[in-house]
Amino acid sequence: MELTWLGTAAFRIVVDKTVLLLDPFLSRPRDARPVAPIDWEDIAAADYILLSHGHFDHAYDAARLAARTGARILAPALVCNDLRNRGVPDQQLRPLRGVETIGLTDLRVRVIPSRHISVDRRAAWESLRRGGWRLLRHINLVLGYPARETIAYLLAERDDTLCFFGSAAYDPARILDLRPGLALVPVQGRSDITHVAADLVAELAPRWVIPHHHDDFFPPLSREVDLTPFVAEVQRRLPETQVHIPVVGQKLRYERGKLSVVGS
Repeated sequence: MELTWLGTAAFRIVVDKTVLLLDPFLSRPRDARPVAPIDWEDIAAADYILLSHGHFDHAYDAARLAARTGARILAPALVCNDLRNRGVPDQQLRPLRGVETIGLTDLRVRVIPSRHISVDRRAAWESLRRGGWRLLRHINLVLGYPARETIAYLLAERDDTLCFFGSAAYDPARILDLRPGLALVPVQGRSDITHVAADLVAELAPRWVIPHHHDDFFPPLSREVDLTPFVAEVQRRLPETQVHIPVVGQKLRYERGKLSVVGS
């Protein structure tokens, strides 16, 4: 299994010859940091697009990527309704109820009901202070892409399992038995997000964890999150779990429980 972080919560996953895009938001503004190596127009091929929820920084590029590549979109049912209204044909949509296990050629996908985090007052105030009146420029983008339902995914290739969350809230009863080898966990959206994300990692107890969504992907709506407290808390609570800080565009290989940089 090969994976590449594309910035925000977006990942490109390749299993044998099957290409998946997870929450592929690639239309980053020029002042986003770090600079992502590709735009949506650079994606030439994809078989499936998996969406965790409908916010713009997860679903904005899904319709045109589906049109460009012919990929089928798997997403919560209400998110599929929104995409249908944006011109995605029914045959390219797979509405999910949140309890399915789906076979996708070279891997199995288990759908996990989840929840979206709520922004706390401190985070909202910091965003307002940081952005001021500039936030009004993006109000239609924010309101036009509601979260709707939220789900997570467990991808399984033989004995290797990868769990992807697009938002860090969760129902503990739904993830008790997951125990993925690798967890992709978002770190954005609350003033205490490093603690919230570490709680999720503690529940999952993976061998490896890759934090994502911590970048300044859409100023002034976003901010770069210092991962130092997150890494320290994960290491304190789960000494056997290894944290890998991703680099945008860097290819990783996850195979037989081991994570490595391609070409190293």
